[in-house]
Amino acid sequence: VGDLVFGMVISLMRNLFACDQASRNGGTKAGLVGCELEGKTFGVIGTGAIGLRVAKIAQAFGCHVLAYSRTKKDLPGVRFVDLDTLLETCDIISLHTPLSEQTRGLIGREQIAKMKKNAVLINTARGPVVDSQALADALSSGRIAGAGIDVFESEPPIAADHPLLGAPTLLATPHVAF
Repeated sequence: VGDLVFGMVISLMRNLFACDQASRNGGTKAGLVGCELEGKTFGVIGTGAIGLRVAKIAQAFGCHVLAYSRTKKDLPGVRFVDLDTLLETCDIISLHTPLSEQTRGLIGREQIAKMKKNAVLINTARGPVVDSQALADALSSGRIAGAGIDVFESEPPIAADHPLLGAPTLLATPHVAF
């Protein structure tokens, strides 16, 4: 799961798909360079085994790591904060919670509105943790920079009219992270 998270993050932050298209179509790097992970603030929501692994990989990339979880742990280099602080502060937010009544819709319009305009959201947890329509609207309006989604409300195949599939700057995978 951690590998896919960072594959998605790097693809989105370095505009790899647009770079590929530019290369194939005789284009240049103009406007496509993107940004590095080093020095970015990386938020991990849910610090079970997978969340902890993602936090360690983020540290290896030179990111400052913030975490939000129902249980705080003593993790070197990881600062636990409340959800609003994480949403408002982080450049990258990666979800690693189980699906429960407390986490269903955890990331909706209100939470997305708190995120930075340059933020990237990654969901390899469970589809219903994120309000798909709210995320699609945020991506379409440029409210946030991008999203990597491996999980949807149902298992693949995903309906062709799913709101996220028409959203720009979305990288979708068919539940391959496990």
